[in-house]
Order: sequence, then C-alpha cells, then structure tokens
Amino acid sequence: MNLLNLFKRNWKAILYFNFKMLSFRQAIKFPFDFYGKIRFRELDGKIVINVPVHRGMVEIGHAESVIFPKEETIICIRGKVSFSGKMSIGSGSCIELGKDSIVSFGDDVMFLPRTRMLIRRGLTVGNHVRFSWEGQVFDSNFHYMRNIITGEIKDINKPVVIGNHVWCGNRVTLNKGTHLPDYTIVASNSLCNKDFSKAEKTHLTLAGQPAKIVAEGYERIFESLENDLCMELQEKFRNT
Repeated sequence: MNLLNLFKRNWKAILYFNFKMLSFRQAIKFPFDFYGKIRFRELDGKIVINVPVHRGMVEIGHAESVIFPKEETIICIRGKVSFSGKMSIGSGSCIELGKDSIVSFGDDVMFLPRTRMLIRRGLTVGNHVRFSWEGQVFDSNFHYMRNIITGEIKDINKPVVIGNHVWCGNRVTLNKGTHLPDYTIVASNSLCNKDFSKAEKTHLTLAGQPAKIVAEGYERIFESLENDLCMELQEKFRNT
C-alpha cells in the first residue's frame, strides 16, 4: 500500500460505511475506500457485491488531478446498488440514490470529480466507462408538468442506461431515458435525453444540446485495457 495514500484515506468513513452497509465477512476486507472529507446523508439502502470482494475495489472522494481542490463528497444511498468490479468516484461529487432506485455498476468504471448523480428509479452502468469531471446523471425531471390542452401528465422518471466502453467528456449531462450504446463517445458539454440504442448501432459519437449523432466508427482507447499501446502512442507523438 502506498504510504502517502494511507494518510490521505478517511479511515473514519471507511470503518463506518463498510461495517454499516456490508456483512461482517465482507466488511473486514474493506472493499470501500474513502478519501478527503465525506458526508453521509442517509445510508438506509442495500449494497450488493456481485464479484469476489477485495480491498479498495471501490474508491470514493479521490482527486484524480491537482486541478481539483479538496472538496466534500456527499453520499446518500436509500435504494439498492450493486457493484461488479472496480469503480471510483472523484472528490466533490454528490451521489443521491433514491428509496425506490435500482442502480448497478460494472467493472472498471470511473466518475471524475464533481459528479452529480441523482437517481430516483434506475441507472445501469456497463464495463469500462469513463465519465469526466463535472458530469451529471439524472433519471428524473423532478417536477411534474401538465399539458393544458389534453390534461395529460407524464411520468417524470425513466431509467438511464450507459453501455460498455463508453466515454463521456467533461460537463456532459445525461437526463432521464438516456441510453448510450456500447462504444459511445459523448463530446464535452453535451446534453443527452433520448435512447440512442434505437439506432441499432455502436461506436457513435454524440455532441450538442440536445445531443445528436455527429460521427460513427470511433472508440476510446482505454488505458486500463491497452496501456502498452497508450504508452507507445505518447512516445510516437511526443515531438510532433
């Protein structure tokens, strides 16, 4: 264990969360790691770990870059959330999972600092997902609206689905009903608010407010999967 990281950890939060939310057999392995200032608003939900439990498989409150100050991370878990591998949520984030929500995270998932995630009904996140800083994920409009002609009032909640190998740039917002197919790339500052899986395609690049398909046939190269290639590319383009 890196000695510097040892002192950066929030041991009070680590002990409290693991032993409150997990069985004793799981808690003693400390799968949840916390860094910096952490505030737990409500923790009356349920956590399920679908893979063998190991130390530090979920990191919360860690700053990925020096450009982010040490900000408080707020956690509220009232629904059911499951984990199927390694995951991290950056510092200064606010995670609120409502009472009736069902949330699942795949393996190798990273939400960078200042993420806002407010879920009322459902969120599914696949494997190998990157969500850059100041991103937002909402599965609700939060307020009802009435059609003054027909009197119709629609449901304000609809689950969000993020496929495998998805990369969302900084300040991307996913609103209710968003479905990002596998290998989707979303440009910075985009607003997604519909089911893009209906196109029956993968490797989509989305951009705009609201987001539209602007390119096809591209995919993010993930360092966690192709680190040697990334290192080679850095060296290749270093002096170009």
